[in-house]
Amino acid sequence: MLGAAAEEEAAGLLMYTLSMDDETYRKKIEKEVLDILEEKLKAGQMNARRAKEIAKFILQSLHPHMDINQIHAAVQSFDDHFAELIPVVIQVSNDFDDRVKQVVSEHAINLIKQNKIDEANSLLKKAINKEIKLTG
Repeated sequence: MLGAAAEEEAAGLLMYTLSMDDETYRKKIEKEVLDILEEKLKAGQMNARRAKEIAKFILQSLHPHMDINQIHAAVQSFDDHFAELIPVVIQVSNDFDDRVKQVVSEHAINLIKQNKIDEANSLLKKAINKEIKLTG
């Protein structure tokens, strides 16, 4: 269980992630990967060749102007190739789920306020079944 200060910090980080644009988010992911590589290299847990392979893969996978759905899809394969990137995959999956929850919740609340209960119910079912794509 997190303490109050840790919960506030986590909420602040989450809100930053939820509010950043897709390009900034892509760069944040690239930075997180670089941090992992640097940490593993310094600790002697990875050699330069492996770090170079991972860096090359990341540059081939993430491109400028990707939307959040494309970023999410690309990142999901990172750990298929490199177990070192599991923390990044988990974080991106959590961030994506949080973004979807936020958008769906806001939209469902607006539909309910408009007395469009069936539409809100349909939207929530799609969200539960992970049939929702985010748009800019």
